[in-house]
Amino acid sequence: MQPRLTESITQQTEGRTMNSQRLLPALIIIQLTICLLASCAPARAQNLRAATASSYIERGNEWFVKGEYERAMADFDLAIATDPSQANAYYNRALTRFHLGRPDEALADFNHAIKLNPRLIEAYVDRGGVRYLRGDLDGVISDCNKAIELNPRLAQPWANRGLARGAKGDHQGALADFDYAVKLDPRRAETYNNRGVARFRLGDYGGAISDQTRAIKLNPGFPEAWSDRGAARQMKGDFDGALADYNQALRLNPRFADAWFNRGTFWRAKGDFERAEADFTRAIELKPHLADAYAQRGLVRLLQSRANEAQRDFDRCLALDKNLRQSLERLIAGAKQQLAGRNSMR
Repeated sequence: MQPRLTESITQQTEGRTMNSQRLLPALIIIQLTICLLASCAPARAQNLRAATASSYIERGNEWFVKGEYERAMADFDLAIATDPSQANAYYNRALTRFHLGRPDEALADFNHAIKLNPRLIEAYVDRGGVRYLRGDLDGVISDCNKAIELNPRLAQPWANRGLARGAKGDHQGALADFDYAVKLDPRRAETYNNRGVARFRLGDYGGAISDQTRAIKLNPGFPEAWSDRGAARQMKGDFDGALADYNQALRLNPRFADAWFNRGTFWRAKGDFERAEADFTRAIELKPHLADAYAQRGLVRLLQSRANEAQRDFDRCLALDKNLRQSLERLIAGAKQQLAGRNSMR
């Protein structure tokens, strides 16, 4: 059973990330471009309406930088009401709405910004990020293709298209896109981590470790990279290295559910079922809809001859994700064989 991985979809954010994904690699981190745009109007605008909208946009940008998103949105609303032709006001309001947890409204604003300015690259990149969160992978690829057409030297759309391709199962295509994104911008830790995830999925655990090590050098405070390197080390049989990486990920972010899950798989592989159960339980507390954690906790409970508790976990797993039924049945059969073998040796 594989640990969970942590991908990162890139947008153009000035380095900010947002976390946003089973008995396989999972969690996704989304970076938005967060590149606020000034008004399209010059400072000495002949059009009073445009000049007034420009002042609202500038003030909204200042509120946004301070983290005052409600106030920023109020100013962007005023800019749009004053001059509805301001594509940048729609774009900035879309970013603000995204930060306020309103992705559907953000998507509508990105759409409007693109309608007003079909060459607004940032809007394509960030709309692709919102579409990724909504599971619209073809939409992500379409937006990234357009951004690449407008500026093939911009790394973010290559990286985002790689994520969408990987999510569709095209891991070779994903790897090619990540390679190009790294070539364009070799300083972004998230892209190295994403390429490591692609290599992991292709069975290249050494390559994954190399990329995640690079990500860690660029950003030592990147818990997802530590957890993902731990997963690759675990798959290569380097259990000491894997445990050290999981522990570091949890030191950096004690609320990182996938790292607790990954460490649980480590303890289960080592036969320490009590510690495995504790880590899976913590993962469930932090992410109650993590079906895999219920499956894995059920397995370690089954291996401790606690069949009733195990069955409750299995039922909960399938209630959350019925698509896991076949893989879960295989894991249960394997656990029962393991338990029977242990009992026969007593």
